Amino acid sequence: MSFINAGIVHGPGTVAGLAAFYGGLAQLTAGILEWRSGNTFGYTAFFTYGAFWEWYFISVVLSSMGIITLTPAAVSLTLIAFGIFTLIFWIYTFRLNWALWVVFLTLAITFFLLGAGLTVAGGYMGIITALSAWYTAFAIVYQEVFNKPAPGLTRAPIRATA
Repeated sequence: MSFINAGIVHGPGTVAGLAAFYGGLAQLTAGILEWRSGNTFGYTAFFTYGAFWEWYFISVVLSSMGIITLTPAAVSLTLIAFGIFTLIFWIYTFRLNWALWVVFLTLAITFFLLGAGLTVAGGYMGIITALSAWYTAFAIVYQEVFNKPAPGLTRAPIRATA
């Protein structure tokens, strides 16, 4: 989606399926698994973003069929609302690790840029967000597979003092 927003590639057809299954269903499933493991942060984040992508998919499909009309103002407000949610969750990452801190910061900026109608800038920021999210995922798997700390996952950006 970010490559389309940045104007690097054209045609949203590929995005719809990825939004429904990778962005939506996979994240909803991850959210449920995080809930079962007792991780409130992971549950809330994954489930919320999964729901966002399902909203996007269903809205695009229904809009293309002429069943609903997506107004630019409604889409902008939705993106800004998710930017606010993400900004709040970014604050929580101050207690987690650098990698998640970067992901949530860049994602919040992406939502705000897109909500403001700065689609190309939002697309490029979205690419940065995706790269940082992939790094975070790969670092977590690396840490588990090799049983040693991965760069970016070893300390929180700001430590609370008593």
